[in-house]
Amino acid sequence: MAPWPNSRERLNRRYIAQESSGSKVDTNSKSRAAKNIVVTGIAQAWRFVTGFLLTVVTTRLLKPSDFGILAMVATTTALISLVKDLGISQAIIQRSTTSPSQLNSLFWVSILASAGFAVALGASAPLLASFFDEPRVELVTVAFALLVLISGPQAVPTAILNRDSHFNLLAVVDIVSATITFGIGVTWALLWQSYWALYASAAAGTIASAAGVWLSARYRPGLPHFDSSTMQMLRFGWHVSGFNLVNYLSRNADKILIGRFLGSDQLGLYDRAYRLLLFPIGQLNGPIGQVLVPLMSRIRSDATRYRSTYAEAVSLIMLTAQPGILCAVICAPQLLELLFGEQWMPAAPIFQWLGIAGLHQVMSSTTGWLFLSQGRGADLFRLGTYSAIMTVASFVIGLPWGAVGVAASYTIANYIALVPLIWIAAGRRGPVSCKDLINLAIPHVLATLGAAAVLETIRFTVAAITPLQMVALFGVSYLVYLCVILLFGTKRELLWRGLRMLRPKPS
Repeated sequence: MAPWPNSRERLNRRYIAQESSGSKVDTNSKSRAAKNIVVTGIAQAWRFVTGFLLTVVTTRLLKPSDFGILAMVATTTALISLVKDLGISQAIIQRSTTSPSQLNSLFWVSILASAGFAVALGASAPLLASFFDEPRVELVTVAFALLVLISGPQAVPTAILNRDSHFNLLAVVDIVSATITFGIGVTWALLWQSYWALYASAAAGTIASAAGVWLSARYRPGLPHFDSSTMQMLRFGWHVSGFNLVNYLSRNADKILIGRFLGSDQLGLYDRAYRLLLFPIGQLNGPIGQVLVPLMSRIRSDATRYRSTYAEAVSLIMLTAQPGILCAVICAPQLLELLFGEQWMPAAPIFQWLGIAGLHQVMSSTTGWLFLSQGRGADLFRLGTYSAIMTVASFVIGLPWGAVGVAASYTIANYIALVPLIWIAAGRRGPVSCKDLINLAIPHVLATLGAAAVLETIRFTVAAITPLQMVALFGVSYLVYLCVILLFGTKRELLWRGLRMLRPKPS
């Protein structure tokens, strides 16, 4: 093995060569982006399957209160996971080139930030246990603080792999870590039927992911050197991190309020419904955004290509996710009983309300790609602040009616206030306008309404839905949705172009 200095010198030469050549990314190849999405999507599909199976197995083996305890801790730990690198990952991905000294500076800043957040999380453990009036929360919080230290150093190498389109390597890391997470989680849930089984699976996945990223990346940290470009990247990262902070606080205030005022049982029901709904949305938006944000950052000066790239990706996401979410919402009582058992039936109305909000979030959540790829960190932070105020207010309004009331109030606020706010803010600047977003969404709105009408008609004519009929209903939802979408020429063209890009070229 080469000694450390030579390894670093080779890395430096590689980045110097990138600087001199402009570090050109294959910006004129949508087919390459499509293939990267497929590779990343395969890994995320495996993560979805293993995560979904882990959810089903652990939900059947553990009690709602076990999930409630983890949800109390996760509200804080997941927040820290979002902001612990101060947005440095997105700052690196958004830049076409970075020097070794800039990367080193950002790496050490991320290390110090992660260490500080880990200490803060550990110190907050007694306060969290006191706030939720649940002594078991204290030790679990300290345990998660250790995971913050382990995951912190991987921010910069992961960002480099993303920016340089090493999605094959990242896919392998995702598949391996997801498999280990599933294996450890199931094993410990069978042997140790407590909330510690959930922590064990999270710890195994974190360690496996960190090890995989460092083995895959060629980056080796050196001495930091701060310049004006580094400070600009840090400012952009701070704005992104600020958005993540306020966005996460608003999205998790519901769990904090329910846990504090309604107890761990109600929180467990709410958390399972919330995760069952949002997990597949994240698995779709994650891999596509991971590929598209670097690409869109390079082509933002070409308005036509930028718009078409975004429109194709969002149309694909909505076509993939919305029919499934719609069917799950309409058949929620039967679906939850089938997956989790009769004890989870009270979560059905919560799931239905959140699912109605999820239908628009499939698209609205992608507007973050516009802000990030255009370098609009400050705009993103302002939008996050306004959205957070509205979201938390909706939770407080719905709290007197229990967990179902929180979900209902949140969904109503989404359609009345949040959707217009997000779309107007995203379309104020840049190649994609608010009108473009509306035109993009209208065919999918009509397709959703058409599929909903057919599914409701079938549901009222069937006395009881069997598992086989449930599968058939999902198929009907996708079929009707697709038939309506194909009535629009722009959507037919998008789908045809997507199929042509994925079709292998003759040798």
